[in-house]
Amino acid sequence: MKKGIYCLEGLWDNDLKNKSTVLPILELLDKGGICRFIYHTCATGEELAFFLNKWKQKSIITKFPILYLAFHGKKGQIYITDKSTYSLNDLADLLEGSAEGKVVFFASCETLNTAGKTIQAFLKKTNAIAAIGYKQEVDWMIATAFELLVLDALQQDKFDSKGIENIERKIKSEYGNLHQILDCKIAVNQHLYFPRKRRQ
Repeated sequence: MKKGIYCLEGLWDNDLKNKSTVLPILELLDKGGICRFIYHTCATGEELAFFLNKWKQKSIITKFPILYLAFHGKKGQIYITDKSTYSLNDLADLLEGSAEGKVVFFASCETLNTAGKTIQAFLKKTNAIAAIGYKQEVDWMIATAFELLVLDALQQDKFDSKGIENIERKIKSEYGNLHQILDCKIAVNQHLYFPRKRRQ
């Protein structure tokens, strides 16, 4: 089954004439028959919480198991505005127990440049199988190309232990050194029980 993408995007610039957006990535995947998407912009913390709660609904999260968060970021956080941020802990509280078997892709600079135990706490509380994101500031165009490839790679296998291993291997071996240039981290939930892996 194709894995839909649920994308929430923040404002990239205070200048409202700035047209920067990840939407063309999603449209390309959709028009290419790769997967469908749901897309919303978030200018406030209230909007972010509202749309995350919508994602948690079974009718949506089952068909759109990839949460793609496109925001400015810093260590352990995403920016909603210049003065408003959400930490991984805040996001974990919003998504608590609801993201089992899902992947969260932080398309935000530096968000995963934080302690491994902090990321694992996020994964444990949400039950997400993996979090993907950057540990440094990234170039917009290079990151855009990389995110297109990663979102496609996430379609290639199941969201279980073996599948995530295969997806991670694909990202690190088939796309040159983009993951190194962008300092991309793929963190797998160490707290989950994976029966498929155990049977091997």
